[in-house]
Amino acid sequence: MGSSVQRAPRLVAVLLTLLVLTTDEARAAFGLDDVAERAKKLAATAYNEPKGQVPDWLLKLTYDQWRDIRFRPEEALWRAKKLPFQVQFFHPGLYYDRTVRMNVVEPSGVKPIRFSPSQFDYGKNDFASRVPQDLGFAGLRVHAPIKTRDYYDEVIVFLGASYFRAVGKDEVFGLSARGLALDTAESWGEEFPWFREFWLVTPAANAKELTIYARS
Repeated sequence: MGSSVQRAPRLVAVLLTLLVLTTDEARAAFGLDDVAERAKKLAATAYNEPKGQVPDWLLKLTYDQWRDIRFRPEEALWRAKKLPFQVQFFHPGLYYDRTVRMNVVEPSGVKPIRFSPSQFDYGKNDFASRVPQDLGFAGLRVHAPIKTRDYYDEVIVFLGASYFRAVGKDEVFGLSARGLALDTAESWGEEFPWFREFWLVTPAANAKELTIYARS
């Protein structure tokens, strides 16, 4: 899947049409065809149940405990470069029992985004030292200055299965949407495919769009 985030009131409409906007440099490094090829290879292999990636004790956190784990804004992707978009990540635990691979696409190629407990403020929780150093992320959220030039608002969130929700300049968050939904009206019950991997294309310094690729 490829989707473009626009810093404008048309944000939600653009996302729901899954429009792909990329620069020539980014397309050369990685593109939608690469995502399709990876999905094709995955479909040819036996299904691998990803549960068990997150320690059981993290899944037993209370809602307040999980909410008290916050990504440090200074660790946001592209913050140091002062680009028009920044990305923060979510910590696994509670309802989020699977990790999602994160990658950044640069003109030079694709690089994995590494998890570290030091990227998070654990608040009043006392278990930071127990968190595996290579645990991984549960999801992501994109920030951009859609209202004022100096403040990066949260504009889109990807968290849980293939759920995402977005907001425009003069709007508030509403219902979540799904990147993929299967058997939603069948008597035997629907499936909940989940995003396994994201590729975040580095925007130009004056970019008004952000391209995100994902596979389930």
